[in-house]
Amino acid sequence: MNIDISVLVKKYLIAFFIAVLGLVATFYGLGNNQDQLFVIAAINLFLGGVLALLFSAGVLKRNIVLAVGFVCVLVTVFFGYSSVVAVAEAQKHIDDRARSEQLVRYNLAFIRDVQRAHKNEFGKFAATWEELEEFYNEGKITVIDAEKAVPSRPLVKEEIKAIYNDNRAADVNMTEREAALLAALGNPSGKEDLDGFKRDTIKKLFREDYMGSLSRIKERQRLGLGAFKVERLKYIPMSDPQTAWTLETRVNVPYAGDTIPTIKVSAEEPVPFLMGGKKEMVGFGNLSTNSDKATWE
Repeated sequence: MNIDISVLVKKYLIAFFIAVLGLVATFYGLGNNQDQLFVIAAINLFLGGVLALLFSAGVLKRNIVLAVGFVCVLVTVFFGYSSVVAVAEAQKHIDDRARSEQLVRYNLAFIRDVQRAHKNEFGKFAATWEELEEFYNEGKITVIDAEKAVPSRPLVKEEIKAIYNDNRAADVNMTEREAALLAALGNPSGKEDLDGFKRDTIKKLFREDYMGSLSRIKERQRLGLGAFKVERLKYIPMSDPQTAWTLETRVNVPYAGDTIPTIKVSAEEPVPFLMGGKKEMVGFGNLSTNSDKATWE
């Protein structure tokens, strides 16, 4: 029997090449941690080459080849769609994680600021969320009502006499306390740089002083936050189901030969670093020391 080599090459070479290429791509994908879609496509390429060889050899009928090819196309479409969905979910998780980090830090820093102000006024931290909300809404803090900067010069003789009633030398610039005393005494030297200088302590609603800050207004705008509602402060941002922070306080904790108030606010982070991964604890404070350092600091 005479075998025409050129006919065999034309009949089988392309199919053989496709099968080998698909086999190599499959092993490459499995050995180099390629994504699922790449491996499925490589397997389909290999199967396509094998089917073409069997069809060319007359082992398989045309309808069978078409049916198997159709199944391979469906499998490829399914895994392709699954990969697109997986990528979208992964990107959403990344976006949610970044957003949650921003909101959690803002929320905890806000709580800490209110608690610090409460401690400054009452010598202890608010023990409940209700107490903290009441302080935010109605509590007053002591603030300095300041106008003009301290003059950058030493005291003159008239000012030394007015404050200290002696003739001591003035070889350093006046302090803020000295400037405040001179202003209270009616500026005895008549110096223009002390005209209008004021340092008074006044009582002011905490929420007005705190939320009136331009930097805090801009921060809320940057984060896309609307009007502030203090009753929402206790809830962990983006927690699902909605969960409150754990608030713990102590009043007389022995520390360095004295007693101090302490605080700890904590909970699991709402969105873990890895999708489906373990949630870490976040918060601030320490019930054994005077530190109110946050977990991200």
